[in-house]
Amino acid sequence: MKRIMAIALLLFAAESALAAERYTRNVAIVLYNGVEVLDWAGPAEVFAAASHIAPNGSDYAFNVYAVSKTRAPIVSQGFVDVTPDYAIADAPAPDIIVLPGGGTGSVTGDPEWMAWVKTSVDGAENVLTVCTGAFVVGKLGGLDGLDVTTWYAAVPQLAEQFPNADVQPGRRFIDNGKVITTAGVSAGIDGSLHLVAKTLGRWVADRTAEYMEYAWAPQSYSSSKYPQLNPRLDARGRRLQEAAIAARSGDVDRAVTIHREILGADAGDATAWMSLGNLLHESKRYREAAEAFGEAAKSKEQRAGAFYNQACSYALGGDREKALGAVGNAIEAGFSAKGSLETDPDLASIRDDTRFKQLAARL
Repeated sequence: MKRIMAIALLLFAAESALAAERYTRNVAIVLYNGVEVLDWAGPAEVFAAASHIAPNGSDYAFNVYAVSKTRAPIVSQGFVDVTPDYAIADAPAPDIIVLPGGGTGSVTGDPEWMAWVKTSVDGAENVLTVCTGAFVVGKLGGLDGLDVTTWYAAVPQLAEQFPNADVQPGRRFIDNGKVITTAGVSAGIDGSLHLVAKTLGRWVADRTAEYMEYAWAPQSYSSSKYPQLNPRLDARGRRLQEAAIAARSGDVDRAVTIHREILGADAGDATAWMSLGNLLHESKRYREAAEAFGEAAKSKEQRAGAFYNQACSYALGGDREKALGAVGNAIEAGFSAKGSLETDPDLASIRDDTRFKQLAARL
């Protein structure tokens, strides 16, 4: 079954207890001439990947964008041309601001740049510095009284310039609550994954690292067993993560039971129905999966993907007529990925049917 049509299949939405009206958090990646490539590309990869792993319905977890002084292209590390999404004059206010290292003097020496950084840092929920990006926050007085770190070769300079900060070499990242400083280059990935774990739970961070094939060594206290450290996951979100962990460990019955309990409390939870359907489908319990997808299809947001997935379950379960009907329902609901219809192996049993070809021709 193609996973392109139902983000909820990838998982298991985390809901915001702190910002119920707005789930998606703005993540501003600051760029400037001379910025280190991996300092910004690593965190950008983490937040962009996590965004799609932890959606809440149609809302992505993170809106990731690049900000520079202007929209003119900048040169990263002397050879990579990058065109920012926004200039400081029109950039959305960030909930998370990432300050990478490199030639930070072009930022700290520019009053207009620093005014924007100060406003953004003051208004953000979290500030993540990578490498010498810590110097930018330090110039604003934002490191005073904190335990901080930076790239190993810049540790003496950071300690000299900001004597009110406790600069600690050898630390991969240090979390002070709002401000997270990281060591050089690749350490920004660790700090970003840590922030994802705090914000959305360890399950999401682990899946993000897995997607990136990054050998992450997370700190134990960021585990979802401590819900107070995962403030944006409500009880339902943590239960869905528990179900996902059970499924990955092979305890499908436990995962199904958790979904049933969630749905017992709210039979209209389309995201839970969708993830249950996916779980049952992967377990080859096609009839039950089709029923779950049918319930998910009652939601307008999930309808097209749910009907498509239902068609896959019916087709693999040997019910040609219902599979064709579900394909038609998916198309009526707005499904438009013709390539999936034509190549998805789950639909192989009905692809030679004239009615299927007629349906595909509508796309």
